[in-house]
Amino acid sequence: MSVINTNMSALIATNAIIANDRAQEIAMQRLSTGLRINSAADDAAGLAISARMQAEVSGLNMATRNANDAISMLETIAGSSREIGVALQRMRELAVQAASDTYGVTDRAALDLEFGQLFSEMQRIATQTTWNEMTVMNGANNAADATVTVSRLVIQIGKAALQNMPLVIKSFDPRTTIRVNAQVEMVNPATGTMVDDGNLFAAPAGGAPTLAFIAAALGMDTTGNDNHNNNSVANQSSRDNETQAFGAAVLWTGDLLRPGGAAGGVRARRIDIMSLSNANYALINLDKAITAVSAERAKYGAYISRLEHAGDNLTNVALYQEQSRSRIADADYAIETSALSRTTIIAQASTAMLAQANAAKQTVLTLLQ
Repeated sequence: MSVINTNMSALIATNAIIANDRAQEIAMQRLSTGLRINSAADDAAGLAISARMQAEVSGLNMATRNANDAISMLETIAGSSREIGVALQRMRELAVQAASDTYGVTDRAALDLEFGQLFSEMQRIATQTTWNEMTVMNGANNAADATVTVSRLVIQIGKAALQNMPLVIKSFDPRTTIRVNAQVEMVNPATGTMVDDGNLFAAPAGGAPTLAFIAAALGMDTTGNDNHNNNSVANQSSRDNETQAFGAAVLWTGDLLRPGGAAGGVRARRIDIMSLSNANYALINLDKAITAVSAERAKYGAYISRLEHAGDNLTNVALYQEQSRSRIADADYAIETSALSRTTIIAQASTAMLAQANAAKQTVLTLLQ
């Protein structure tokens, strides 16, 4: 048609340029950001799916960090508990040495000096070992009474709520192994004179106290019972409720006042090896303590093993979840560079065609000559 107002060829070329420019901008944007989906208009469903997957991947990666942090925390506790175990072994050696009458009063006093320092170091380790400014080995215990508690920790090892692993860390503070009816002998370290006979007032048939008698007199059986001041028959061998790392062992006898009189004063606070009877009683409890601490340390190894497997699994799940999310949200550069080349060529061609369409109308002017 020989019309000028409506140039259909030019309009078609213009529309093609507009559509091609849009496609070219999308290809450039994807190549610039590395993302296939830069707005909801690019892929509404894909945006929703990839956002949910990204949240899961982020959660999995953080859960992996939580597992690794928990492993570091447990390794800290395990290392400190190892030192407590070494101290207990040395204390037992000293107790064995003091349980022999080949050593006199001064010798036992010297042995008890190291014994007491090792006890104090166990106490210091338990109360001052921290992880991220948190004390993790003393169970938040109160040494003023016989209450023995545990530290209950929850490690988030999943991408969603309640996907966690509980940790139970028993108290390593020896002062919380109080047994109020346990009262060991008090001996004058200079003279060896018994200041107070504790619970050992009457030995069987007037003879020397035996290990069984010592244990029974202090409300303690020779194989182990609970550490909650419950001496009933039903609890004589109960271990299911033990909340201290030393199991049924009694290492601390409290600081309550005894009745007045010549033997009045404050109870011995810790077990000692100042006398033969005390050394024998210490042996009973140190054996229990060593066994219990070893079991507690083994539990930490089991925790660490589980957390290592949990961390490896979380890493594996996050890897393939990220791979799936990438297929949806990330730009494929092979495809996008091809699209950019194609739209660039089309842009050049369509621009040329628009110029031709406009030039074609120049022939109409010949009719006006």
